Amino acid sequence: MNNKELVSRISNQLRMITKDDYISDRFVLSTAKSIARKFITQKIQRRSIDRDMSLYREVKCIEFETVDTFTCKFVEFKSCKKLSKSKMKFTDLIFTRYGSSIKELYTIDRQTQFTQSTLYQLRTNSARQGSDSLAQNKFYILDDYIYVPDDVEALSGLVLTLDQYEMDENCGCTDNCESVWDKEFICPDSMLEDVIGYAIQNISMTKQIPKDEKPDLSTNIKQ
Repeated sequence: MNNKELVSRISNQLRMITKDDYISDRFVLSTAKSIARKFITQKIQRRSIDRDMSLYREVKCIEFETVDTFTCKFVEFKSCKKLSKSKMKFTDLIFTRYGSSIKELYTIDRQTQFTQSTLYQLRTNSARQGSDSLAQNKFYILDDYIYVPDDVEALSGLVLTLDQYEMDENCGCTDNCESVWDKEFICPDSMLEDVIGYAIQNISMTKQIPKDEKPDLSTNIKQ
């Protein structure tokens, strides 16, 4: 189900409840995404997300730029010989005690895989002999950017994000021809009906519903 279909279904049911109110399509989508995020976060915390790999999307090209380790504000990287930072921000990731919703990062040719780490682990490793090698094949998510202590131009990865439009718009290696409404609504199939039901309930209880200046579902403008 894409975003347009989801919003249409929720809006049609809401009109039966609030016939005199205009309901913003973007408000409906935002509410549904917030509810879906809670369900998915719970699924990640229960470590059952791997059973539904359809939620992950392969991002074939995440571009990086070189960062000077001496001017980088994260002092833990100063001991690294090389450092790369993603050009795009990842503002819609889900974080739990098990890490982020970036499942894997790997080189375009899939020869090298990178695993997520933390600055705390990097500080701990920096005191050990050969600490530079311990930082290899690791990635860090800081201030919504991905940092890799290596010289990389682009990586691929499996990412779970609720905003595919944002992801496609900012990954500069591919052309994005779909509007935000054509993108798939990210939610486990087993939870979709519950998300729709809670969205209808939450919106119908809202006293002040924001107006959408451009309610046309064909619009290509982001939230």
